[in-house]
Amino acid sequence: MPLYIKIAVRYLLSLKTKALSFMTVISLLGITVGVSALLITLSVMSGFLWGIKEKILETSPHIVIFKISGKFTEYNEFPDIYLKGIDQIEAYQPFIYSQALASKDSTVVSVTVRGVPPEKDKKILGIDKKVIAGSYESINEDNKVLIGKDVALSLNVWLGDSITLTSPFGRKTPLGFIPKVKKVYVGGIIDFGMYEYDSTYIGMNLKAAQNFFDMKDSVTGIQIEIKDPYKADIVKAELEKKIHFPYIIRSWTDLNKSLFQALQLEKLAMFLVLALIVLVASFNISSLLITKAREKRKDIGILKTVGADNRFILKIFLFQGLIIGLIGTILGLTIGLSVIYFSDTYQLIKLNPEVYMMEYLPLKIGILDIVTVALSSMVICFISSIIPAYMASKEIPSEVLRYE
Repeated sequence: MPLYIKIAVRYLLSLKTKALSFMTVISLLGITVGVSALLITLSVMSGFLWGIKEKILETSPHIVIFKISGKFTEYNEFPDIYLKGIDQIEAYQPFIYSQALASKDSTVVSVTVRGVPPEKDKKILGIDKKVIAGSYESINEDNKVLIGKDVALSLNVWLGDSITLTSPFGRKTPLGFIPKVKKVYVGGIIDFGMYEYDSTYIGMNLKAAQNFFDMKDSVTGIQIEIKDPYKADIVKAELEKKIHFPYIIRSWTDLNKSLFQALQLEKLAMFLVLALIVLVASFNISSLLITKAREKRKDIGILKTVGADNRFILKIFLFQGLIIGLIGTILGLTIGLSVIYFSDTYQLIKLNPEVYMMEYLPLKIGILDIVTVALSSMVICFISSIIPAYMASKEIPSEVLRYE
């Protein structure tokens, strides 16, 4: 161990002045609390973002392909032409997605009608696993639908009850525009765990949706399931090399980009705000080192007299600050990671799933976040030590030892 580090450690462990020892402990605790708070907050933001993504992936296709001009009637031969040969693609299916009104007696709610081939939809989105009452297979019948649990609550209906669907795409007659109306029966009730879906979803088979919306043999688009949904942008780029206008390709991250950007911005804002805790704690290090330098003026003078140069003295006080920062950072990381592990493993933070779309708050932290927190803490501690160390290195031995 270099001599200047030995001297730095000795100065830090010196118990001659109780006030300085207390300041050392306070500086250490400040860094520890700041690092652990920063780490836990980042894990909360990352965990919430991860939970949102998982919920979205449970209810959304990984990639969708739309046609923006004309009717999408070539959906049967489209996969054989454009989707074959891409290893990541596991399944695909046509779908219809449109708005409508659902009514029962005097109650009317706005809904989103989704028409799919029932058997294929099982594989891609696993909707059948979210049915809490009735049967998923009921939508094989043209006059039966699946509805979200909050739609059922709003309309006050149960299995076997009838509801009236009104399509915005009606037909023109000599008497004016007449909307298309269809009477359907509740064949199943679904719980997505997301209010946005539970309060608007109505599912029916593809043929029934085509007839209801007068789409004949056309669809809204094709939805695709891939092996790794987090590689959706890579698969999208590969598809864009083969598929061009008038088709548009959107990944699940594209469809929810504004939400993800908002959460990432909040995470950055929280990092900057909580980094101020570490910054404030670093002021304690500066004041501690300035006080140490004044107390050790005699020692500095003697060291310079026996041959120590300014760089040697500078290193002594720099390393005092770095040692405090290193110990505080290690303790903070240990405490923070322990809290994250136990909170996530035992699901300690419960949430209202109707509000937050998840039953508990997952805490997730990545290696990059840990490294960023540790480096930020050490850099702040290093910068706060520069001025006191520089002041100590500029002491003049003759002035210091004049009255000794």
